[in-house]
Amino acid sequence: MLMQAELAKLELASYGIEATILDENLGSIAPHLTLLNGVRLAVADQDEQDAEGIINAMTKRNTAQ
Repeated sequence: MLMQAELAKLELASYGIEATILDENLGSIAPHLTLLNGVRLAVADQDEQDAEGIINAMTKRNTAQ
């Protein structure tokens, strides 16, 4: 889960959107504690819609066979 959040953060950065992984330390130290809720990726309110579209497109691209 942490790896996916890091990839999403990099993807957003490539579009000029700054993101923060809120549970990065927990995901690194005790990944089993993030199994139910995952890790959270935060962006500024004004970037939320753009970020959602970018992440959805990334997810679709990465799951296409």
